[in-house]
Amino acid sequence: MVAIVLLALGLGIAPRFIHAADEPVMVIVRFYPTAGREDELLGRLAKLRDYVNANVRGGTYRLYRAKSEPVMFLLYETFPSQAALDDMAKTVFPAFQKEAGPIPQGIVTRPVEPERFREVTP
Repeated sequence: MVAIVLLALGLGIAPRFIHAADEPVMVIVRFYPTAGREDELLGRLAKLRDYVNANVRGGTYRLYRAKSEPVMFLLYETFPSQAALDDMAKTVFPAFQKEAGPIPQGIVTRPVEPERFREVTP
């Protein structure tokens, strides 16, 4: 880690942009349902939210719906670390899919849009 900080300083990069693996991670995922299947997607996402909240220690899923049209759902996910996010992806999410079944074909109009974020600190 010290070598990375020294390299960053040598390149003129402020150390605050170097993140440790144990820092919190936030993920935002956008879902655009197919017209007429909004309730179906909402139901599945609500079940996923509840499942993750019950099974990921320190993680939180919140589900939102856009106020404007077209309908868009957003999952706001927080994890205490990158390791917790990786564990969720490897164990909890597959367990949910085993219980809930595969994602129905054609339920969304375009690919899901996940984005990962880390807090910028002073």
